[in-house]
Amino acid sequence: MAALIMASCMASYVMTSDVRIDTMLTGWVMFSMWQLAEFNRSLNLKNILLGGVGVGLAMMTKGPIGLIIPVTAFAAEFIYKRQWKSFFRWQYLLAVLMIAVVLIPMSYGLYEQFDLHPEKVMYDRTGTSGLRFFYWTQSFGRITGESSWNNNPDPFFLYHSFLWSFAPWCVFFIPALFTEIKNKIKNYRTPEDTEIITLAGFLLILIFLSRSKYQLPHYTFAIHPLAAVMTANYLDKQFSAATRPALFKVFYGIDIFLMLVIYAIAFLIVLLIFPAPPMFPVLIALSLACFAYILFSSKPDQNMGVLLVTIVPFITLTFLFNTYFYPELLTYQTGSYIAKQLNGKAPEGSQLLIYKDYHGFAMQFYSDFQIAEGVDEKNLQSYLVPGKTYILADTSCIKEIENVNPSISIIGRYYSHSPTLLSWPYLNPKTRDAHEDHRVLMKY
Repeated sequence: MAALIMASCMASYVMTSDVRIDTMLTGWVMFSMWQLAEFNRSLNLKNILLGGVGVGLAMMTKGPIGLIIPVTAFAAEFIYKRQWKSFFRWQYLLAVLMIAVVLIPMSYGLYEQFDLHPEKVMYDRTGTSGLRFFYWTQSFGRITGESSWNNNPDPFFLYHSFLWSFAPWCVFFIPALFTEIKNKIKNYRTPEDTEIITLAGFLLILIFLSRSKYQLPHYTFAIHPLAAVMTANYLDKQFSAATRPALFKVFYGIDIFLMLVIYAIAFLIVLLIFPAPPMFPVLIALSLACFAYILFSSKPDQNMGVLLVTIVPFITLTFLFNTYFYPELLTYQTGSYIAKQLNGKAPEGSQLLIYKDYHGFAMQFYSDFQIAEGVDEKNLQSYLVPGKTYILADTSCIKEIENVNPSISIIGRYYSHSPTLLSWPYLNPKTRDAHEDHRVLMKY
């Protein structure tokens, strides 16, 4: 059930669509915690060795956080159960050895690339140690203030970000979290038959990450599987109860309401925001009919009905995102869109000049030709090659470019808007034009 919950939460959709290192970090953290939990139970050397490999690969992915999550979770477990001897096991030396073996190649690479070249300028300073940056500054430096990265997040940024990233299961996670906390307090004097790895691994790490002066929503993705385990545990106990508690029925009612909101959003997308071919409204309507059938035909004690009522709308929405909404939205991401338009059509040896602008990695990733960014009126003429030069510019720069060389002509006009900065004035077709930047593609 936990695997199903993890696979069908918004974080999993996001991390497999907009891939970041947190995608890999999540897998390695969960692998290492699984192996370390097996070792804690059986003292099997195979598990401690695999746990060390998992921690090493997690650290290779994103630094110390790959170690901090499992160490925090298991330290809390030992303290909660007063298992003081568990802190001092010789087998941990094997785990440390495996971590070191995994990290040596990357550590040497960092040392060779940065520490041996103190003249390199990184973040406006010289003498930057690659090893110190990776193992300390990029993580702990955001808390101590050593790191220059600071986006002034509000104190509860990661908390409310988690609610949407764990949707649609956040409705059940809230009572699951408070139930876990209550049970741990209740069983503190007799903790033998309970575990606190999951709760501590989630809650303490969330608090720790919230201390950072630079935060983004995906920072919590690595602890989403722990939230999934707690949610599954909560649902399992509700399903096995003789009668459903009144409080659970309240949260189930909220869940149903939010699923109806998801359907409303889906219809809004295909009927108003980006009017779609009839196939899409029909598919959403069929999904809604399936949702209604499951909802009204399931008996109160049928567990699968509760799960499907939540999963079916989520699958419908993410299917719509993948097949229609984001493909439409990404036509406004000028960089990647124009690169795809020119691929195979531009003559061999062509180049695209970005005039007084920067279009980021998407254009570089998708293009099959050379790109020069930051070109201006002073150096434009030196780039021009007849028949093989394309220029992407803001509409306000047209006259300026034509003054440099009158032979440059407009071959296309495009809207431009970041797909990550969505607002209702932009999504609304009636007001969209006023909230878009306009770009032109020119050719010499």
